[in-house]
Amino acid sequence: MAKVEVAVGKRLKISKSQKTMLGAVAIASLILGVSLVFSVYFLKNIKFNSRVISAKSKAIDNYSDAIATIGICKSPIGSVYTVSELESCEPDDIDVSLLGESTLRHNVIYNLSQNENLESVARTGLSICFDSATNKKVSVSDLIESYRMQTDEKERAAYLERISMCSALRVIPDALPSSPNALAVGASLNRLFTISGYSPESITTGDVTESSIPGVGAININLEIEDSAEVTLRALNNIERSIREFNIKSARIERNYNKLKVEAVAEAYFTEAAELNEVVVTVPYKGAVSEQGSDSIEEEN
Repeated sequence: MAKVEVAVGKRLKISKSQKTMLGAVAIASLILGVSLVFSVYFLKNIKFNSRVISAKSKAIDNYSDAIATIGICKSPIGSVYTVSELESCEPDDIDVSLLGESTLRHNVIYNLSQNENLESVARTGLSICFDSATNKKVSVSDLIESYRMQTDEKERAAYLERISMCSALRVIPDALPSSPNALAVGASLNRLFTISGYSPESITTGDVTESSIPGVGAININLEIEDSAEVTLRALNNIERSIREFNIKSARIERNYNKLKVEAVAEAYFTEAAELNEVVVTVPYKGAVSEQGSDSIEEEN
C-alpha cells in the first residue's frame, strides 16, 4: 500500500506541475500575443508620427525659404526661422544691402528701382525728387543712405515715403494701381486735360467690371472733349501717351465749324486683390501625402 500511495502522490504532483506549466505557457503566449499586437500598433503610430513630423518640417522649411528669398527678414541663425526671430522681424528697419543679391527685395530695390528709363518717368513733376539747391534729381542710393542716418522715427518715415515716391518702382503702381479708385482715375484724366490746355466740364466714372485679362479689373469711363481740333487732338494724344492704361472702346467724333467734339467710352485698369489660399496637407497611415486646402496635418483611419 505504501508503494501505491507514493506512486499516486507522484502522479498527482506531475499532473499538477503539468497544469502549472501549461498555465504558465498559456499566460506567456497571451502576453507575447498582446505584446506583438501592441508592438505593431506602436510601430504604425511611430511611422505615422514620423511622416507627420516630416511633413511639418517640410512646411517650415518652405516658409523659411520663402521669407529668406523675398527678403522680409534677416537670414535665420539656424536652418529655419524661430518664433522669436519672426516676432522680432521688422522689415522697414532692415538694411536692404545686407540681405544679399539672391533676395528678391535686394534685386528690386537696387536694380529695378534705379532703372534709368523707369526713373525718368517716375520722377517727372515730383519736386521732392529734386535737390532744391542744384535742381537735379536725387539718386535713390543717396536717399537710402540719408534714410539710414536718421534716428528720429518721423524723419525715417518721411525719407521712406520719399524713397517710394522717387523710386522707379513708382511706375508700377502708377501704371496699374492696386485698387479700383474712381476718384484717382478722374484726377488722372483731369491732369491730362489740364496739360493739354482743355478744361472739362465733367468726367464720369462708371461701374467696376472684370476685364478680359485675368487678375485685372476695369473702371468704366465716359468722357467728352469739345474744343479746337488742335486742343482735342492734343488731349487724345496725351491720353494715349499716359503711363496709366486707358482703353477707348468706342468713340463718336463730330466737327462743328472750328471745333472738334469727341464722345468716348473708355476703360482704366487696376490689379485685383490677390487671393492666398491655405493648403490642407493630409497624412494618411498608408499611401501618398495629399494636398487639398489649410496648412494643418490630419489623421485618416
